[in-house]
Amino acid sequence: MIFPVRCVGCGTEGEWFCKGCTDKIQLNKIQHCPVCWRENFNGKVCENCRSELAGVWVAASYRCNPELAAVIKTLKYKFSESLVQNLSEILVTTALPKDYSESQVVVPVPLHRKRQRWRGFNQAELLVRPVAEKLNLPFENMLLRVKNTPQQACLARHERLQNLRGAFAISPKFSPQNKIILLIDDIASTGATLSECAKTLKKAGAREVWGLVIARG
Repeated sequence: MIFPVRCVGCGTEGEWFCKGCTDKIQLNKIQHCPVCWRENFNGKVCENCRSELAGVWVAASYRCNPELAAVIKTLKYKFSESLVQNLSEILVTTALPKDYSESQVVVPVPLHRKRQRWRGFNQAELLVRPVAEKLNLPFENMLLRVKNTPQQACLARHERLQNLRGAFAISPKFSPQNKIILLIDDIASTGATLSECAKTLKKAGAREVWGLVIARG
């Protein structure tokens, strides 16, 4: 009664993210090559573009969905773990193309242990569970973040790429050898984090790495 739950999108009392705001989110009807941004069906990297990623599927636009942007910001910077359920529903209701159904394992983008202790959770890891369940696939914390780098949001694109160099490693508990991997994060801006993760996985023997994110922008 003293501190009522209010929607982060519109302020309506009763839910962290109300149905009205959820219904306003416009899911992407088309996808793009994550390198050159050319339109396509499944977010696959174009033949003429070079990337360690096979492609990136983006559920919605960050810039065109202010309600969604508010949820992501609240989750990441105000540590509202309860909002993960709302975001995971956006991912699992997104129609995944056939390419993703051929994945063999679902992997979250990791946080460094210091940042995870500070935040209390890794939002990508929490998002992985319902997606893995929908696709009937195992999920593995295959990647480790071995460098506690400055936050990507504060950096320009060339600085992001430099910042992430050598930031990830493969957990000794798992092997990506010859696997098709679905890599999940909440948001991609330049795609530098997904690319560096994919580079680490491919170097360790992964056959293909696809990205799946809630929003890009």
